[in-house]
Amino acid sequence: MISNSLLNDLPSGRILSVDYGQIRIGLAMSDPFQILSSPLCTLKNSSVQKSINEILDIVKKHEIIAIVIGLPINMNGTIGNVAKDVQNFMNILAQKTHVSVFSWDERWTTVSAEKSLIAKNKSPSKNRDRIDQIASAFLLQAFLDRLNHVRNNKKTLSDTNS
Repeated sequence: MISNSLLNDLPSGRILSVDYGQIRIGLAMSDPFQILSSPLCTLKNSSVQKSINEILDIVKKHEIIAIVIGLPINMNGTIGNVAKDVQNFMNILAQKTHVSVFSWDERWTTVSAEKSLIAKNKSPSKNRDRIDQIASAFLLQAFLDRLNHVRNNKKTLSDTNS
């Protein structure tokens, strides 16, 4: 879990989320006020280096201040092989960028994304690229909600101590 002090130290600006997969990488981005998440795009993951370069271009183009990468933790809380691949990707990306890179538990994001498409009468199997973007947006929204909760509680505590 990310410490509250790290969350409090995040400056304002857009945050990018990454739903990393061996075939596709879903991206979503926050608004500059870090309140809402929106699907951005899906990258084809032909190689780690190419994908990292594409993400770095997006970071520069949109003036991203932080990156959140979904960590697919097993339901029992353990780290499996897929999560290890994500951690490897995250470590390489963190070495190549100047912005903070965080991991965030992404359990249920893909299932939630599929359900949201079904609710719109769209076939998940025909919208794989869209699922990755939506899953990334769900991941980012959870992160933003936590970020804003921490910030609001800090304000409440400091207001009562004044």
